[in-house]
Amino acid sequence: MQNDALYQELASQLSALSAEQAEAVRDYLRELSASGGDEAEKKNKYLTFLCCEQMFGIDIRQVIQIIRIPSITPLPDSLPYMKGVVAMRGEMVPVIDLRIRLGRDAAIDSSRNCIIVISARERSVGIIVDSISSVEAIQPEEICQPPRQEDHKTNYLIGIVKRDAVILLIDADNLFTAQDFDDVLDIPTVQAAQPSEA
Repeated sequence: MQNDALYQELASQLSALSAEQAEAVRDYLRELSASGGDEAEKKNKYLTFLCCEQMFGIDIRQVIQIIRIPSITPLPDSLPYMKGVVAMRGEMVPVIDLRIRLGRDAAIDSSRNCIIVISARERSVGIIVDSISSVEAIQPEEICQPPRQEDHKTNYLIGIVKRDAVILLIDADNLFTAQDFDDVLDIPTVQAAQPSEA
């Protein structure tokens, strides 16, 4: 992960946050800058975001970057929540609509929508979310175990935290089944076409 790029992307989202949320992210960025942003500092830190009017959190170590939604190339005969692919640094990155993945209606276009590019099973995947919230330090003892997701193909919910709002912690590696990875996440292995040399 390119830490500087991630911090710049987080900072670029500040204008879309409330004053309190923006200050929390600024504090976190200052903390990381002072520490050099090493792995110890990122432990127990979660990027929180809204989706379907619910607050979610994902381990900051699984976050590659945050981008505004670019033009997405749709793919035929893909999974219902698969929006298509975007070209990033010569790599074709699949993008999913997290709302549909969670069994809700598709994302509504908004100036606050963005894509969180995550590392899922060592692959880059973009997830469309409603908005970025903040970065939270959450200690293991604060996390309650969720009920088993018997009706889902995979258990992506790994914990529940009570703050001002309930935060559902998700594991990027478990957002997809093994078959989903075979069907969809092979896309990043295809390199975007490079200009031919004269």
